Amino acid sequence: MSNFCKSVLLVIGLSFASPVFAQQGDEVTYSNGKILLQQQRYEQAMAEFMPLTIANSPYAPEASYFYSLAAFKAQKYKEAQEMLQQLKMQHPDWPQMPDATYLLANVLFERNNYEEAITQLQQLNNTPLATDAAALERYYLVKLADKAAFEKLVQRHPNDKVLAQVYADKLVNGWYRQEDKNTLERLVSKHNLDRNKYLNAAARRQQGFDVALLLPFQLNQDLNQNARKNQFVNDLYAGMQLAQDSLEEQGVKLNLYAYDAGADTAKVSRIFQLPEVRQMDLVIGPVYKSGATIANRFARTTGTTVINPLSQDLEVAGPNSNVFLFESSVATQARQAATYAYNTFSPKTAVILFENTKDDTTFAYFYKDQFKKLGGKVKTYKKISSSQASATASVFNNLNLTDVGHMAVFSDKMTAAVNATSKLQASAATLPLITYNNWLNINQISLRQLDNLEVYFISPKYVDTTSPAVKSFREKYIQRYNVPPSVYAYAGFEMLYFYGSMLQQYGPNLTQALLENGISRGALYPAVGYTNKTTRVELRSDNQFVPIIKLENLQPIVVNTVY
Repeated sequence: MSNFCKSVLLVIGLSFASPVFAQQGDEVTYSNGKILLQQQRYEQAMAEFMPLTIANSPYAPEASYFYSLAAFKAQKYKEAQEMLQQLKMQHPDWPQMPDATYLLANVLFERNNYEEAITQLQQLNNTPLATDAAALERYYLVKLADKAAFEKLVQRHPNDKVLAQVYADKLVNGWYRQEDKNTLERLVSKHNLDRNKYLNAAARRQQGFDVALLLPFQLNQDLNQNARKNQFVNDLYAGMQLAQDSLEEQGVKLNLYAYDAGADTAKVSRIFQLPEVRQMDLVIGPVYKSGATIANRFARTTGTTVINPLSQDLEVAGPNSNVFLFESSVATQARQAATYAYNTFSPKTAVILFENTKDDTTFAYFYKDQFKKLGGKVKTYKKISSSQASATASVFNNLNLTDVGHMAVFSDKMTAAVNATSKLQASAATLPLITYNNWLNINQISLRQLDNLEVYFISPKYVDTTSPAVKSFREKYIQRYNVPPSVYAYAGFEMLYFYGSMLQQYGPNLTQALLENGISRGALYPAVGYTNKTTRVELRSDNQFVPIIKLENLQPIVVNTVY
């Protein structure tokens, strides 16, 4: 399914008056179908709408459209296309036909029929959906990586400015060869594109992109005293250097400029005022929250994208649309976990226990809030204190798990983990349990115990150590640094590789690039992206993909993969 889907907004935005002569049964069926669609129960919604799509039904146009939308959301693109084509043929004068045309184009793009999709969107040029149609076309064209296919589309649609501009972008961001000079000049002239931007392609690619790294190296302090404390920074930087090398092998040149930026706000401010920093294509850092206000002000005044590499606090990003967290925030981790639990486990009821700490209480709050918003019911919501062993054991022993769909325990304490697994082993071995990844490192519980139970781990920094890409990175890292990579080394590589690739493909306008790119496969991570599945047209400030893993034969697997 696409990461850009304006169509979903029509579930709320479209409202059709019921024909006065409709039978009560049809009206109930139609209403039920819309409710199921809003609840994301797409196949059930399709079944409700199908009987109403016959030509003589007073609900036929609306039911046909909503059937198609449900099919689209369920990734049943063939069914969606066939119903939309039937709708256009049988009800050509339906007032909401532009919406159906837009959805049909979306479906065709998903089926890789770019030619017909563009033809459909051209029917919307003089309608209120023209702007949305252009955005949809741009989104899918950006994803098209076949230069020959692109050239054919440009030839067949010479007057399509969106098509011309995206092709010009792709030329200057990597596809450009000397033989493309005349084509690029023709596109710039015909569609009045920015001559300065598009006619200097070769020189721009040779120069590469400039990236500032504001990291707390603490070079002015005693090396031996701070070596262990600062190891995470060295690992992060080491991973970035390997990413720089990997990108250069692919023809992507990144110029890295490192600045020693710790918690001293005065020093951070001076770095951001440097003329060369204000000319950077991307800034990564500073790490600490104390510099967040300065970084936000810099991003706002210069338009430069700023990435915080390690924070999980959304307040660091603030309201600035150019500041992003590479990590998933605590709120996002909790919400994504709750969404997975609601969509996966039945019945839609939960028992939630959490440690008496600020972080665990916050995590539990966002989890509970999201689960209830989706329609779930929380039967138990209780705080525990693992320092009080007998009291904690009593809480778990007295849990009533009757008609409970799953248990969620947000604590990384051994006492909580042991009591939770003991409770499940004794009375509900098949009940799903969702918790932190840290439980995999608690020695008092064996991996076999966790494997035998239905335990799901929220693992925002997960990498599959068996994948060829991760193995290759590990080998190269050990060869260069003589130590195995840490989680920070993996993060440094993933971060620079991801944003370096974005710079190469889209240029420095990374805000629009992140929106269009959606959630995509990472180099080492399962996925990275800044749009939420349920609101694909809305850019978020933090990484929206949170891996959830489960042990199968003692091996972790990602259960919520987007592929």
